[in-house]
Amino acid sequence: MDEDGNEPVKDFILSQNYKVRARIIHVLDLLHQFNVQLGMPYVKKIDKSGIRELRIKHSSEIFRIFFFAHIGSKLVLLHAIQKKSDKIQESDRMLAIERMNDYLSMD
Repeated sequence: MDEDGNEPVKDFILSQNYKVRARIIHVLDLLHQFNVQLGMPYVKKIDKSGIRELRIKHSSEIFRIFFFAHIGSKLVLLHAIQKKSDKIQESDRMLAIERMNDYLSMD
């Protein structure tokens, strides 16, 4: 949740159809259970900022949820996308970093 009370990742998940939501929630449950030790093919570190991507595939659709680990086992979800190309857009990566920095400044 940002300082304005918005929950963009939650809103993204809720905007998906039932089967996609179920798949996303299943992978989020795995992340909750195993934390960042979940590893590939579900979790991948994307850069030196500490942000990781949760990798979700449903049928031919690919989704990413960007997050970071904060103080122990707390995971903060930052940004979610449906991936349409091979590379993650720089704007999506930068938005995740901006949201992480905003979160840390409120801490």
